[in-house]
This record gives sequence, structure tokens and C-alpha cells, in this order.
Amino acid sequence: MMSESLETVYSTTNAMEAEFIKMTLEGEGIRCLLENELQAGLTGIFEIKVDVMSSNVERARQIIDEIRESSESDEDSSAEE
Repeated sequence: MMSESLETVYSTTNAMEAEFIKMTLEGEGIRCLLENELQAGLTGIFEIKVDVMSSNVERARQIIDEIRESSESDEDSSAEE
């Protein structure tokens, strides 16, 4: 049996965005690890990487796409007001 590895499914310099994605994925039952969280939180320069187990990559990316689509449509609707 092959052991699973961690894969990065998202990266950002925004610590709050990374934390939100992590909480959303964990709410869907996908365990996550944030890489560089402490360094990035201090400077906003380093990328924070959201890592999941390789078996969860596809599902995690679908959820992240849904998050990004919904945040883009929220921005669009607020711009129209």
C-alpha cells in the first residue's frame, strides 16, 4: 500500500484567506495543513500554502473553486449597487 503525500492545492499571501479556506475544507471533512502560516502572517510577503492529502486533492480544488466563484459574484453584486 502506498503512503499518501501532502499536495498544495492553494497558495496566497493573505493569512485570513488561507485560514478561511482551511476552515471551509475542514468543514467538508478534508484535513489541511497551512505551510508558512506564521512567517506570512508577520510580513504578508511569503506565500501560505494550503496542503491536503493526495487522495483529497480533486475534491479540495472543487471546493476552493466554489469559494472563489462565490466571492467573485459577491464582489460583482456589490460593485453594481
